[in-house]
Amino acid sequence: MGQGCGCVDFDEEISSCFCALEPLVFAIGRRHALQVLNVIAARGSAHFNEIQTQLGGLSSSTLSTRIQELEEVKLVVRKVVSVDPPRWEYRLTRKGSALRDALRRLFRSEDPFG
Repeated sequence: MGQGCGCVDFDEEISSCFCALEPLVFAIGRRHALQVLNVIAARGSAHFNEIQTQLGGLSSSTLSTRIQELEEVKLVVRKVVSVDPPRWEYRLTRKGSALRDALRRLFRSEDPFG
């Protein structure tokens, strides 16, 4: 049994169930989320307009929502670059980089579980 969630998918090795992954899976499963991560990773850091341009003019509201969701699950961090005019820079966290690396390895391998 899980840690009070009622989950039967409990992993003794990590002493928790997989329910804690739900917010992460939700965030990266959203449309354009992995593309946003990839743009930021490829550039090292990126400003909002750079990400938007790279993704073919994705609407500001959609991009803003995706970035916020990725920040909430600690895959992306935002840093204030200037106050007047307001500008932010986005970078992957260690967790974001680890996820990207894991996904790249998964898709590079013919047998990702072998």
